[in-house]
This record gives sequence, C-alpha cells and structure tokens, in this order.
Amino acid sequence: MPHFKYFERVAVGVALAGAAGLAACNEQDLLNVPTPDVVLPKDINGPSALPAAYAAAIGDFQVGYAGGYGNGLDNNEGIAQMSGLLADELIDAETFNTRIEVDRRATKPINGTTLQTFQDLQRARATTDLVAERFRQFAPTDPRGPEIQALAAYTYVLLAEAYCNGVPASKVNDNGTFTYGAPESGQQILTTAVAKFDSAITAAGASGASVALNLARIGKGRALLDLNQPAQAAAAVASVPSAFNYSIQHSENTGRQNNAIYAFNYLEGRFAVGDREGTNGLPFASLNDPRMPIIDGGPGFDGETELFLTTKYPDRKAPTPLALGVEARLIEAEAALRAGDLATFRAKLNDARANALTYTEDGAPNSQPLDSPPPLSASDIPSTTAGQQNLLFQERAIDLFLTSHRLGDMRRLVWQYNRSADAVFPVGPYEPTNTSKAGTNFGTDVNLPIPQEESNNPLFLNSGASCTNRNAGIS
Repeated sequence: MPHFKYFERVAVGVALAGAAGLAACNEQDLLNVPTPDVVLPKDINGPSALPAAYAAAIGDFQVGYAGGYGNGLDNNEGIAQMSGLLADELIDAETFNTRIEVDRRATKPINGTTLQTFQDLQRARATTDLVAERFRQFAPTDPRGPEIQALAAYTYVLLAEAYCNGVPASKVNDNGTFTYGAPESGQQILTTAVAKFDSAITAAGASGASVALNLARIGKGRALLDLNQPAQAAAAVASVPSAFNYSIQHSENTGRQNNAIYAFNYLEGRFAVGDREGTNGLPFASLNDPRMPIIDGGPGFDGETELFLTTKYPDRKAPTPLALGVEARLIEAEAALRAGDLATFRAKLNDARANALTYTEDGAPNSQPLDSPPPLSASDIPSTTAGQQNLLFQERAIDLFLTSHRLGDMRRLVWQYNRSADAVFPVGPYEPTNTSKAGTNFGTDVNLPIPQEESNNPLFLNSGASCTNRNAGIS
C-alpha cells in the first residue's frame, strides 16, 4: 500500500498569492511579494486557494523533514539528517565546525546549520497548521485536509524528539505580525500532537481518507510511545496494515525537490553512515542487513573519514519514508515487551521483518532489492531484559534508519529505560584517528538546542533565552 507524495517547487508566498487571484501578474511581480518564505493566512481566502496551499504545505514539510539540495537557500539539511548526526546514524566526514558541533554532541545555540534546520521545521509547522485550518474552514470533507493535519502533528513530534525542552510555537497573523509562542516542554508539545492526530483521524474517517487515517494512526502511536504510554500506542496502531507506506517523494527537477540525505552522503561526501560511533553507537555500516545495505565509498570530504554510503537513498529522487506499517508492528512489539509477553514480542518483530522495506546491494537503478531478513527464532530472543530491549531498539534503528526516529529512541532509552546517557550516546575521544579532528572528546548533548535567534521572541527571552533544560526526558 505505498503512498508517495509528489510536489512541485513552489515559493510559498508566490503560490498562495497566485491562488488568491494574482495569476495574471508577470513573473517578476510574483517574485517580489513580501515575505516570500511565509504563508500568510489572508492569502488562503477561499476554496480556490487550497490546491496551491496543499502543495506549499507538502513542500515545506519535505524541506523541514528531509532537506533540499541546490544553490543558496535550497541547500538545507532536514531534521532527519541533523538528528541522525547527533545520534549514531551519521558521522561528520568534512570540516564545517557547525556540523562537527552536532556530531560531537556539543552544539552551541549560535550555529548557522542548526538554525536553518530549526527554521525550516518551524516553517513546516506553521504552514501545515495554517493549511489544515483552511481545509477545515473551506473544504471540511476534502481528504487532503486530514492528510495535512496529520503532517502538522508530525512537525510537533519531530520538534519534541529532536530539541531540548522549551520549544516555542509562534503563529503568523493575517497582517503579517506574530503571536509569539511560549516555551513548551516535550510533554506539552507531544500532547498537542496527539490532539492533532485525533483530529486528523476523525476527519479522515468521516471523509473516507484511508491514507490520511493510517498516517495519523501511526503518528499518534509514535507520540504516545514518546509519552511513555506503550499500551495506548499499540492500540492506536492496531488496525494499520503492515504494508502501509507513506513516503515523501523527491524529484530531480529542482534542488529543493532533491533528496538531501543522498546529496550530503553521495555527492558531497560530508555525512557518512556511522559504525559503532563513539564505541556505543550501533554498527550500522557493518550490520550487513538487507534493510540498510552499505557501500564503502572511500575517504569522505575531509580526506580521512571512511565514507560509508547508504543504498536506501541512492539518488536525488529516492523517497524518504515518514510512516510505515512496519513501525506500527514495532510499536506493538514494544508494548508486548513492556508487558512481558515475549511470544507476541517475537511475532510482531517477525511481522515487521517480513514487511520491511529492503534495498539494493549496490544502489544501481536496475538492481533488485534484497530479500527480507529471516524471521527470528525463539533462540534469537535474548534471555535478559536488557538484551531484549537491545534487540527491539536495533530492529527499530534498522527499519527506521535515517527517518528521524533514532534520536528520540536514544532519548527514550535514557528516560524510559533508565539507562545512562553515556551508555547510549557516543562517548570518549572524537574521531581520534582523524588528524583534522583528533584532540577533542564527545560532549554531553542528548538533544539539539534552540537557536539563539529565538531570543527575538519576547516570551522566549523572558524565560532566559535558552532551553528550559537539556535533559533526555520530556519535562
């Protein structure tokens, strides 16, 4: 049941201005609209504006989630990359200090790379929230409405999983001014996400939008798992088919539409797949699993770091999965494990393995994906609780590789499973065999900081212009 979301490259302000009745203007006039990177509520003033608004929402979500690649402002790392860099999925293979800070778990609030990612994700949140609201207003039975509502909810989940406690959510008003958001904890943000998913589920059920329905069900399950409610999470995803696949589709048409994970891995050689990073990281590059085959590309951009390439994203148009039926089965597996039901735990893991996306061994366009991994036997299930947890989180790491799940999972291992952050995150000397990077150690970050530029928000400034806390937990 694959569902790929296509979109055209649209300057958001341009698209909405055109939809509002400016289609007859010449191209130069359209390019000169005020604040072209912000969707203004007044521009979506009727049903005729909804198709362009829908495209703008999908496009903004894609950039915030998976990034874009091209010249200038199109060259952006999405949260799937930056969270993977802070986690153990990716390692920095170049020399930009702003990215090295993230990889080294020592990101400063003043960091141009993380600022861009934060702005893109916040823009995606604002756009999807606004467009979902307009669908409810002008076309409440249109199946695109609950889809965008679900994507809006996902932006809240991504913010809660990747950033420290204290993320604000501001809103653009009709006249272009802002209603500033106060800093919120991860628990507050995730609670908002669950409510938004519930709204999408209700609307999708009423309009018969099965894709949006399953998209929202998986998102709700993910948010509830983050809230440490595994039984409720399992119930939320129980009816999702294992073969469900909602992916953001990329294109070769423009830089904004390119798959940036591929670009920074293959084209630039700046981010490499990790392999036991900082001793605690999973052996992603050496697992030899059909769900994430790896190619050794030789030295990366810095001339020293081994550039492991993922065939999951082998070209500019490779889709980035967002919500998979396999994730639903993994959520059920975790709930079963927490309940001590090892038979169901193994059955759900095997369901996920049988339905997992697999990829080609060499990334070539005409190659066939590898066969699914074999089912786990009873003897493959470790006898200890810690070993069973390790198996679960490794299965999640492989199936959900580079889809902005891993950092949230590592945080959950700390605050839900009572593990030390130093036992979960990379530690020790940072790339000690790399002559350009040796001599420093990994820091203590378990999430990304809110950029210093948010101090322009007076509510954030009054809170101290920083994270409420940098804990792995959500409160």
